[in-house]
Amino acid sequence: MANHPDFAAPWCQTLLSDPNLQWAEELTSVFADRSVTNSMFNTTLNTSHAIKARLFFRRPSPEPDAAVQREESCMLLSVGDGVDGKAGRAHGGFNALILDQVTGVCAHHAAPGANPPATATMTVDYKAPISTPGVILARAWATEHTGRKIWCRAVIEDGEGKVLASGKALFICPRPSAL
Repeated sequence: MANHPDFAAPWCQTLLSDPNLQWAEELTSVFADRSVTNSMFNTTLNTSHAIKARLFFRRPSPEPDAAVQREESCMLLSVGDGVDGKAGRAHGGFNALILDQVTGVCAHHAAPGANPPATATMTVDYKAPISTPGVILARAWATEHTGRKIWCRAVIEDGEGKVLASGKALFICPRPSAL
């Protein structure tokens, strides 16, 4: 997917050629028992009109509040008009979905386990519309991990680094299984 034509833009090529970038698996690849299907991304939105291509990777985070592991989870996406609310603009719920997905991956990386953490609450701030079709970058980093709670922040940016949406989320890790 890294060679998808929509990722040929110079900013994408610069991003993807970063030597600090580590390719990451999607959550569905991690769970052999299929307890996480992620069918929203793998089936519903995986079309030539919605999410045309997506890549997951990790890299060092430039954010000063990236307190857990100093890394961020990233998702590069090529989106089409199948996610529109208004013509040429992604639906606001799509922004929230992307932020929830990237923060969930980040929270799971911060506390890997048999089951991923669940979103307890998320706040989304809309800054500017996501233009469609287009390519966006979603980044998330964990700011705190206390007990079963993981707090994450995230942004969706365009190719110029302009923040289109930001979010804060709290995830709760499952209780350990009784032996």
